[in-house]
Amino acid sequence: MSELFDKALAHHQQGNLREAEQLYRAVLAEAPDHPFANNNYAILLRAQRRWEEAVACYQRAITAMPEDASIYNNLTCVLTDLGRDGQAAKVAMIAIALRPDYAEAWFNLGNILRNLRGMEQARHAYRRALRIRPDMAEAWSNLGDIHKSEGDLTHALECYRTAMRLQPQMPQPYVNLGEVLKEQGRVTDAITLLQHAMEQHPNLPLMHSNLLFALHYSPHVPPEVIFRAHKHWGERHADPVTSNPPPVFTNSREPNRRLRIGYVSPDFCGHAVSCFLEPLLRGHERSQVEIFCYPISKRQDAVTDRFRAITGHWFSLTDLTDAQAAERIRADQIDILVDVAGHTCDCRPLIFAHRAAPVQVSWLGYPDGTGMKTMDYRLTDAIADPPGVTDRWHLETLVRLDNGFLCFRPSLDTAPAGELPARRNGFVTFGSFNNNSKVTPEVVALWSRLLLRVPRSRLILKSKPFADPTTQTRYQSLFHANGIATDRIDLLPQIADQGDHLRAYDRIDIALDPFPYNGTTTSCEALWMGVPVVTLLGTHHVARVTASLLHRIGLDDLVADSPETYLQIAIGLAADLDRLATLRHTLRPRMQSSPLRDTYGFAAQVEAAYRRMWKDWVSRHGADINAA
Repeated sequence: MSELFDKALAHHQQGNLREAEQLYRAVLAEAPDHPFANNNYAILLRAQRRWEEAVACYQRAITAMPEDASIYNNLTCVLTDLGRDGQAAKVAMIAIALRPDYAEAWFNLGNILRNLRGMEQARHAYRRALRIRPDMAEAWSNLGDIHKSEGDLTHALECYRTAMRLQPQMPQPYVNLGEVLKEQGRVTDAITLLQHAMEQHPNLPLMHSNLLFALHYSPHVPPEVIFRAHKHWGERHADPVTSNPPPVFTNSREPNRRLRIGYVSPDFCGHAVSCFLEPLLRGHERSQVEIFCYPISKRQDAVTDRFRAITGHWFSLTDLTDAQAAERIRADQIDILVDVAGHTCDCRPLIFAHRAAPVQVSWLGYPDGTGMKTMDYRLTDAIADPPGVTDRWHLETLVRLDNGFLCFRPSLDTAPAGELPARRNGFVTFGSFNNNSKVTPEVVALWSRLLLRVPRSRLILKSKPFADPTTQTRYQSLFHANGIATDRIDLLPQIADQGDHLRAYDRIDIALDPFPYNGTTTSCEALWMGVPVVTLLGTHHVARVTASLLHRIGLDDLVADSPETYLQIAIGLAADLDRLATLRHTLRPRMQSSPLRDTYGFAAQVEAAYRRMWKDWVSRHGADINAA
């Protein structure tokens, strides 16, 4: 028996996993309670996502060796995979009780506590692991995640850099450090870091996606370069997993039947994307479409409950590989599959590379194409993507919706705006609640010119990274270098309560849109709260979204075609308090009567687009294969 186990272990260590599995099973056939065979076989089962079988093996190993902390620690990992975090925490505590100096057990406990939202306890667990093993790069990286989630970017940066120094080949610190640099407004530094990381980790789609997303924040990267970067992403990551020939779909070819529409998103929760996704799902005509929602993240809250209530089918893809997820979607016979994430956080674009549905569409969550040949269409409009201009920067066919590609649902019911702040204060207050990643040095320079030309005016910026003192100091220095005294700028951190966040617009007279990365949710929220938005029209989608929004409510005169015009529009508004006061009380009614709030009208135009896509696919793929 010992000889057979030793042979299995040797194959395992050499990477001959199939042979190792066969030999472990042979050992267990003769000795079902063999602790080490059960433990090692469970490791192989976990790698195959056969989690329940792995749990059973670990439990048999524990019964045979109840004082072996490492087996308990391994079990915690599988329980976490299964989402049984409460049970995993109890098992981790047993491992720690058996071996208080077991750094890996403290590390796993930290991961579990993070999942359970016990951030302070998770921080304690990671620090205990690092006291035992100061060279544990994974713990430094995850401790950095805790600091980052709390807005403490300075300490997060230190943790990530320590992890990178200790283990240069570990990719996660590079990804997260790139995010920290971006959140500090150091977009060029973030891009440079991610480009360096890609040289070391050329085959990591997530890292490559983060780089693509970061490119949109820089005013120095033209759209044709961004397009080439996306195309390269597709060639490197999507093309190798795309089957040729493509899968055979058995969907009925009936062109006018009820369509099965699937939405893939990590943001079926309290997220900016939900303010636009929920209206579409609510507005769908159920006699025309059957809705399937496929969450790709485990984030859940009250908004998630709303999504579940309005959709016909709900199936999480979080525990499936990309290939398995595509297979599941094909089994549901989805006709049109919509990606609502693109290359944003928690995205899963490779599900679409596997061609999960006959027609695949990109919309909403990402301000660009995907770079994949398997993504057929992208929903947009003629202002965000001018015909004949932006088509060449997409592999997808652009479908321009006549009344705009967005419909807005405020995250919370709030009372309308009150009195104009300028009349109360005696000075005009500009503001932007956009993520400060968008507030580049070029944006600071233009906004500073505006403050200098509007005497006594002030500027309020609100963004989560302003909780970090180093980030605050950096922005104060940027404005000071442009001639603006610190006391004219208020830098506010994130306001957790959504109602208080929206009421913060009561302090602002005029909202300033950043560039080249415009606001979307922030622009809609400002307008909803009675605050006009001044925007600078750019060349490609990311720099034209607010222009599209303003057009829907008849405020094209707030769209500038040059930085100087931007200043003139903002200065003109600041000098016309009567117009500001009128806008403050009429913007919400204007939105209510516009396409931005026409839930059913918006859904109808999207459904019409879906129907055209479906009929085109049917025409290209012949008669109904199910017909007699």
